[in-house]
This record gives sequence, C-alpha cells and structure tokens, in this order.
Amino acid sequence: MKVSYNWLNEYFQGKLPAPEKLENLLTMYSMEIDGIEKVGGDFVIDAKTTPNLNHFCLCHRGIAREAGVILNLPAKKYSRDFQDFQISETAKKLSVKIVDEKLCRRYIGRVIENIQVGESPKWLKEKLETLGQRSINNIVDATNFVMLEIGQPMHAFDADKITSEIVIQKATQGQKITTLDKKEVMLDESILLITDGKNPLALAGIKGGNYAELDVNTKNIILESANFNPTLIRKTAQKIKIQTDASKRFENDLTPELCGEAMDILTKLIVEIAGTKETRIGEVVDVYPKKEIPFTLGISAREASDILGIEIASQEIENIFDRFGFTHTKVSKSDESCVVTVPAERLDIRLKEDLAEEIGRIYGYENIKDITISQTAPAKIDKAFAYKEKIRKILDEEGFSEVMNYTFTDQGEIELANPMSPERKFLRTNLTDGIKNCLQFNVRYIDFLGIPQIKIFEFGHVFSKAGEYEHFIIGIHNPLGLKKPTEKETLVSAIKILSEKLGALPVNLNAEENIAEFDFDTMLQNFPDVEAYDFSVMGNPDIKFKKISSYPYMVRDIAVFTPDGTKAEQVLEIIQKEAGELMIKNRLFDEFTKVFPDGTKKISYGYRIIFQSYEKTLSDEEVNKIIEKITAKMNGNPGWQVR
Repeated sequence: MKVSYNWLNEYFQGKLPAPEKLENLLTMYSMEIDGIEKVGGDFVIDAKTTPNLNHFCLCHRGIAREAGVILNLPAKKYSRDFQDFQISETAKKLSVKIVDEKLCRRYIGRVIENIQVGESPKWLKEKLETLGQRSINNIVDATNFVMLEIGQPMHAFDADKITSEIVIQKATQGQKITTLDKKEVMLDESILLITDGKNPLALAGIKGGNYAELDVNTKNIILESANFNPTLIRKTAQKIKIQTDASKRFENDLTPELCGEAMDILTKLIVEIAGTKETRIGEVVDVYPKKEIPFTLGISAREASDILGIEIASQEIENIFDRFGFTHTKVSKSDESCVVTVPAERLDIRLKEDLAEEIGRIYGYENIKDITISQTAPAKIDKAFAYKEKIRKILDEEGFSEVMNYTFTDQGEIELANPMSPERKFLRTNLTDGIKNCLQFNVRYIDFLGIPQIKIFEFGHVFSKAGEYEHFIIGIHNPLGLKKPTEKETLVSAIKILSEKLGALPVNLNAEENIAEFDFDTMLQNFPDVEAYDFSVMGNPDIKFKKISSYPYMVRDIAVFTPDGTKAEQVLEIIQKEAGELMIKNRLFDEFTKVFPDGTKKISYGYRIIFQSYEKTLSDEEVNKIIEKITAKMNGNPGWQVR
C-alpha cells in the first residue's frame, strides 16, 4: 500500500521523525517497506504489510497507529477535524434488505439530498494525486478519502436513478452488469450484487455499476457502508478478473464495526465539501444481523515471558498494552494476570500467543538474548524414514530414479465424495497400475534421456476398505531392440542387492516380470532398528543444472562399416564435428565385426543421434542435411561405407 508521509504526520501534528528513520522503525518493528519516493512536497512510502496486519493497516490510520506505538507517541483518531451535521427529514425513504446474512454481515445506507457535485477542494485532490489516484468529483473523492483514512471502502449512488429499496442478493445466471469503467461483466449465482430490488447497482465489495452512477446533475445520493464475506469477495474478484482497492481490503477481512464510523465521517466530509444551504441528511438505515461482541483474552506476565523466552515485567507489559490502546484489567491485585479487550479492528489477535507477539515486537526482539541449552535429549530415529533413505541411496547407485504417481485413480475400493475429476475419483489400491503407466510413458523418451533402460521406484500409500498402508515398488522397462539385460534380470539383480544390503525383503505382492511391489510396513518389521541416520550425499554432487529445451527433439540412426582396427571414438568424432550444437545426445547402440567374401574384415558401428534446438522446432529438411554431411564425410574415408 502506498502511504503519504505528510498524511501520516497529520495524526501527530508534525512530530514524526524523518521519512528514512520512520522507514527503518516500521521495518524493524512492524512491516516491510519496499521504498520511499519523493512526490512534490511529500514522500510516498510503499508499505508491504504482513497478512495479520491487513485487517487494520491498509489505511493511513492503521499505519499511523503502528508508528505511534513504536515511537510511544499518541496518535489522533483522525488526520483532520470534521464538521458536525444535523439530521433532518428527507423526501426519499430508504429501506435495506440482506438476503444472505453470511455474505453481507452489515449494511448501512443513508440518504443525503440537495448536494452539489463538483470539483474537490485542493487539499483533497492533492492527497489523492500524491498517491497516484485520479480526482473524479467531490463525492467520489470523499469516499476514496475515507477508505484511505480508516480502511473502509465506501460507495455512493444517485438516489434519483433507483427505487427506495436496497437489496443485497445473489445474481442470477446470465445476468449482466456494466461497471463504472464501462466493462460488461457476465454474472452467475456465485456473485453478490447490490441492487434496487430489480437492477444491479454494484458488484458487492468490488466495483460500482453505471446504472446509478453519479454525474454533474446528481442532487440526491445514497451512501453505502457495508461489510462482506472476505472469501466471497476474493473468489468473485478472481473469477471476474477485477481487482480493486475495495476488494483488496474486503478480502483481507474488516470488522463490521468500522461501517458506522466510516458512514459518520463520510457524511461529515460530504457536508463540508459538497453541502448547500438546502442539504438534508437522513437517518442511517443500519442492518446488522449479528453484532460483534468485544473479544477478550487473558494473559499473565509469566505466560508472556514463557512464550517469548525472556523475563518481561508485568508493568512493562501493561505499558505496551496502553501504547496499543488495548483496554486491560487485572484479575486481582495479587495476580499478574490481566484480561485484555481486543479492539474490534484487531481481528489478528485471538490467542495468548498473538498478544505475546505484540508484546515481543514492541519490546524488541533484539532484546531477547540467546540462551545456552545445557543438555538436549537424543533425537529419536524414525525407522521408516531411515530405511527409505537407505533404499533411495542403494537404488540411486544402481541407476534408478524415484517417481511419485497419482494417489487418485479411475478405479478402487474407496470413492471420493468430491473428486477433482471424473477420471480420478477413487483412491488407489496398489502402486503397480501407476508404475506401469509411468514406465510406458517414459520409455518413449528413452533416447532423449540417454539411458539404456527405464528403471524407477516409488514409495506410496494405498487404500482399501481394511485401511491405509504404505507400499514400495520397483519397475523396469526395456526399449525395443534391447535384449540384454532383460527386464527380469535387472529386476532380480536389484532385489538381490537390496536384500543383501538391507538384510531381508518380503515376498513380492504381484506376478509381473518387470515390476515388484512390496508392503513397506511389513518390510520394516523384518529390518533391525537403526542407531543413526546416514547423511551421506546421494548422487553425483558435481552434476549441474542444465535448462531443457521446450522444443521437440528428433532421432536419427546412422551405421557405418569401417576397416578393421577402427575405434568407435573415431566414428563419434566425425558425428560430433558435423552435427554441431544441434546434437544434444548420442548413443552407440550396435557394434559387430563382419568378414566379407573377399576376406576383408570390417567393423560396423551404429549410433543413435538426438537433435534438438533451444530456439525453434527443427524440420526434417534441416536434420536430413546434417545426416547427409555426416554420411559424405564418412564415405570419404578410405574403406568406410555408411550402411
């Protein structure tokens, strides 16, 4: 949130320290400050408030109060004085109806008649423009001032364009609203509207509509000060892709108690800057279905000290509460416990730990000294974790990779009440089905991966009506043409190595030749207890990250007869030189010696070459030209012949 330094200073009658010092204090004790920018004769502070402070700090008063607590400097209730007003009879009689009290927790409306819409006074325009906001007219600017002053979003409707009834209700499917910036929004039953019983006037908590928009001819207005469900506002704003200053505040949750105060100061401001001799101000219509009860919380000096890890005197704690403006009373004269009445806007304070945090940050975390712990209990070894790590290290050394497949599948014994998709509405009963799909998928990319076999394993939970269990599985898949080692040979070898290094393995749960699934819970029972973790590094620490191209790769094979005595490296040297940077991998997949009828002995080398670009999709023509260059070069060597 962008904050005016001069505006903040008005709460203290010019007693704040310089902007740079204030920035450091707020950063150390309260919130992150992204920077300060000089704008005209003011400084704009870019404050990044933490989520727990957003209930009351997305406004100048909230940040001024934070600064006042830090500096032990009393802050005024408002940045300026507002002139009072008199209630009188209005021609228009307003009624308010909330259809769903969970979605609209409070709605206050007020009719003001015979006002003058026009240009805002200089002081108001300067405040808004300093913060990058465009001045629109005195009424709209006044609503924005109140929001920036105390954090409560406000709105005003042209009273002569609507009926006397305000209804807060859900939209209907297919309904539309045109916003103030002329954007047409399609609505459905999930979106809350402010209506006059028939016509949509505003997207509740987000943006006004153009149906009852103010203009230069507006004489009579209806003011709105309301409180909406924060989750609803966030979901709606994301759904319709409209984020506003109002929605940002509502989605962070505001106390409904703020509505009445905001209506009062907005009315005073409008009377001051838009009032006429004929202005009439009606009574508020306040629909507040479930009034908030002041929240109280007990804490003692002992509890606060235990939570923070430092001894803080009861008197010091009470002083900090006074600086925050928290009402507090002692349980008894002999007891250091006190009951704190939390201010309505402090929705972040609901636990003793929350109070302790407030005490700690103002007391100063730098005052909490390090304490040497004399003795610590030995860490308890998690047997399951320890053996998982051992298995991971063993299989990593054998060239295996760990995978994590979906827990949700298309079949099983336990069906989900609210599945993410109709294809995944059951909990899996085994790991075998998932590992099969994983093997089949990855074998298609085996050349790109540059490995001879797909060798993977997984730890995962399976579910049946009898309960939840943890399994362990190993899977092997050979590409076409690879005859040795077979999948079964690789699997048997891996299980043998595991059995030798771990001591035992239970019986395989399936009958697949290339897959072995085990009950990991049963495996643990057969293993001895572990006395210490193995913290050795798994894998090759020298391996560096390399970006993967987002473009598809292409595969080409080339085989060449060479004179007896030719080395594979000589063939590869030609391939590397002619292929250039577009070759990302190569693999010798075939080698044999052949004696020709004339008695000549030759060696055949077959290479698989993978081409890929980081800049574009390669064409067959481009790759074929490279293969032709390699072929020509090889055929140019005496006794060489590309097959």
